[in-house]
Amino acid sequence: MNKTFCLLLFCIAIACKEKVNKTQGKPPSFYFLKSKDGLSKDSLQFYANEIQSIDTSEISDSLKAEYAFMTGRFYNKLKDYDKTILHFDKATSFTKKITNSRQVLHFRALIAIYRRKKQDYLNASGVNEKLLNLIDSTDYKNLAFVYTNKYQINRTLAKYSEALEDNLTAASLYLKAKDTVNYLIATLDNAATYSRLKKTNEANKELIKVIPYQHLMSNSMKYQFHATQAYVFNQKGQGKEAIDAYKKSLIYSKKKSSLLSSTELINTYLNLSNIYLKLNSLEVTEKYLDSIFDIGLENIDFGDKKEVLKNALRVNYDLRRGIENVMPKMDSLFTYLENNYDQQINNELHVLNKSFENERKLQKEKNEAQIESITFERNQYILLALLLVLIVVGTLILNFYRQRKFNIEKRNFLLQQRLLRSQMNPHFIFNSLSLIKQNVNTNTEQYSKYIVKLSRLLRTAFDNSTQDFVPLEDELTSLQDYIELQQFRFPDRFSYVINNDIESDYELLIPPMLLQPFVENAIIHGFGGLENKGHIEITLKKEKKFLVCIIDDNGKGFKTGTKKKQSSVYLIDQFLLKMTGENIKITNKSDHLHSTGTIVELKIPYTEL
Repeated sequence: MNKTFCLLLFCIAIACKEKVNKTQGKPPSFYFLKSKDGLSKDSLQFYANEIQSIDTSEISDSLKAEYAFMTGRFYNKLKDYDKTILHFDKATSFTKKITNSRQVLHFRALIAIYRRKKQDYLNASGVNEKLLNLIDSTDYKNLAFVYTNKYQINRTLAKYSEALEDNLTAASLYLKAKDTVNYLIATLDNAATYSRLKKTNEANKELIKVIPYQHLMSNSMKYQFHATQAYVFNQKGQGKEAIDAYKKSLIYSKKKSSLLSSTELINTYLNLSNIYLKLNSLEVTEKYLDSIFDIGLENIDFGDKKEVLKNALRVNYDLRRGIENVMPKMDSLFTYLENNYDQQINNELHVLNKSFENERKLQKEKNEAQIESITFERNQYILLALLLVLIVVGTLILNFYRQRKFNIEKRNFLLQQRLLRSQMNPHFIFNSLSLIKQNVNTNTEQYSKYIVKLSRLLRTAFDNSTQDFVPLEDELTSLQDYIELQQFRFPDRFSYVINNDIESDYELLIPPMLLQPFVENAIIHGFGGLENKGHIEITLKKEKKFLVCIIDDNGKGFKTGTKKKQSSVYLIDQFLLKMTGENIKITNKSDHLHSTGTIVELKIPYTEL
């Protein structure tokens, strides 16, 4: 009888404890602070479960919304975007009318997940429209946000006319809200969009609108203003006015310290050289071209490089200057390959062996951690069994020393393995050299450029093979050289574009050789045998902790499950997993969209100088 009573008492105590945990919860601010910490996956899941165990039946709708929103934040950290959407949507469901900024935040978070993580623009637009219907007609700032969101979605979908209409509305609302900075940004974007649509008069009207606010503009905005103004003048055939505007844009571009400013400088120099070349002012044209070469061609795209070299050849021809030194460059390239190719292979093998050693070490430590975890759990079971025996034999001493969750985060190894550098395929190199050797005498000028690009690409690949981090702009230049060399080999196979949306006042450094293998897969495997012309779009964005790179092609699609563990894609994936906690995301468009091709998304660690 006594044994039965003790056992019953123990069960009642456990039930009461669970009921207290079920009904009592910490305030949302506690979970908000926790969600900002660098927690492990187990801890994130623990807090998500803890919030969902809170009894919310007797609290206000605003608190219910906050608890749902905080749950979504933890699932967002866990990369479980379906559950994130579920809880963010629940948070917005309690809002019948927008009365505070927190409610707007819930909608913005849900829209961002649909747009950036799921690329579900239909649902993003739906949530945006719902938010629009809940905002008061006098809440100009939040209304402007909604129309800015519509503009960004339509611009992403290349619906420029619709995007322009939305952004014009957003600009007028920012003006009513007395948000001058966002008004200027929206108006300058409108001018740029009008220029893209070849509507120069409308673009000029937008530029006139911002003139009274020039004293409030940043250097970047002033550069954009004068550059767009010059473009409009140039389209109208007003060469003198275009030159004056471009020279003003030069002033503000030179005041900026970011890597982007060098690209802006080069673009402005190139535009000025084009105008002066039309005016047959060869010496002035040559001066601006020399300025471009002094900065370097690394920070501009293929089309601009082609135009710079074409203008330089045109000036040399008109000034009766010859083109020489093609064969010495060829000899230099062969000498470079002979001296360094073996060393590159040895470096690759060394890095590969080190990578395998690190993997074995990590697996061993993982096994040891698992053994320790099992031993710890076994000890807990033994302790519980002893406690039950003491209760059964009638001992009235009840020990409720509950063991708190033991934080087993011994897997945070801080071991940095060096990524196997994804070097260029030897077949690509020797095919390129063979092509040059066979045709250099027939088209010396064209193959001279090809030799320079290939030489620079190989030199960069060799130099970067021993570096942990390299400048972002250098990496993009190497990638552009590689793509242009592939275009030279396969002139009708594909086109490409690189959208660098990163703005920073500091120099960004990233691990080298991360993007080229995916571009190579698209060109060689995705576009091989493709009836239509292939296209690659590479987009770079900066988030709080990482750089996000999205590589989108319209090829045949990526065959999942075919990666080999020794492939560069697998090694890059493992490297990024250790550095960022996230795998590479590879999506077949045919599985989700009415199109073919592959979308590859990488989160890349970076440092700033």
